[in-house]
Amino acid sequence: MRWVLKILVATLFVLMLLIAFVFAPAPVGKESNQVNRSAESGGRFRLITWNIGNGDLESETRAHAEDLPAVAEVILNNDPDAVALQELTGDDQLKLLLTHLKNRYRGYVCNGADTDRVAAVLIKDRRAEDLAPRFESVPAGDKFAAAATFRLNKQLPEIVLVSAHADAFRASRRRVFAADLVDWARRQKGDGKNGKIAFIAGDLNLEVSTRNRTNLFTNDARHDSETYAYLLKYFRDVGRDAGETSVNDRRIDYVFGPMGSSSAGRAEVLRGSAIGRMDHWPLLVEITL
Repeated sequence: MRWVLKILVATLFVLMLLIAFVFAPAPVGKESNQVNRSAESGGRFRLITWNIGNGDLESETRAHAEDLPAVAEVILNNDPDAVALQELTGDDQLKLLLTHLKNRYRGYVCNGADTDRVAAVLIKDRRAEDLAPRFESVPAGDKFAAAATFRLNKQLPEIVLVSAHADAFRASRRRVFAADLVDWARRQKGDGKNGKIAFIAGDLNLEVSTRNRTNLFTNDARHDSETYAYLLKYFRDVGRDAGETSVNDRRIDYVFGPMGSSSAGRAEVLRGSAIGRMDHWPLLVEITL
């Protein structure tokens, strides 16, 4: 009788071990790797927008060539897929910046025929011709913006990024400028299998803070509020919760992204990254497409 009892106890013990093995949770490291692979396949998009010009007290308010190595260091340390820059002097300065970036990015400056400063866009070079960006200048109001169309990988739809710099002093001009950008970006998106994901980023100089109702840079708060509302009609304010983007406590740099085809993640103003007499901080956003 005892040997029957021993066999029964042994059988129950083996059964318990089998149950524990079958229902045991996956190891933490393995599960974490699966999550990371899932995130990569979903397509994380990291974007920086940054006005690298200088404050009004400087004799030269456009970007300074001597600041470009430090600008490149900030970009390389944060490893964005794309960068929207404003207030470069022109193509020569862009080429110098690309050199400091160790040629890891391709870049473009917009048409600057009627201005002494330009917007630029940088796209990480993925060393594949079928992923190479296409660049163009976008007419908006009486200015131009810089645009790039590119892919993060072959599985994801194309991304359209516009780097823009709106008028700093006239809200009515900002309104026309932003409306033209929105209308152009909407035309690029398309639909169905050819649909693209559009972003508008840059120094839009919009004063929509309820805390700071008056400012010397804004001559008509109604224009700015209506401009902002028009942008929100078609795009999401991705960096809304990141806070002020300029050293004088103003939120004037924005990233507007798609409404429903992505999920917003990190949005951070990289305070302390301004170089010399720069009056803007870079805004970094991460989005899962």
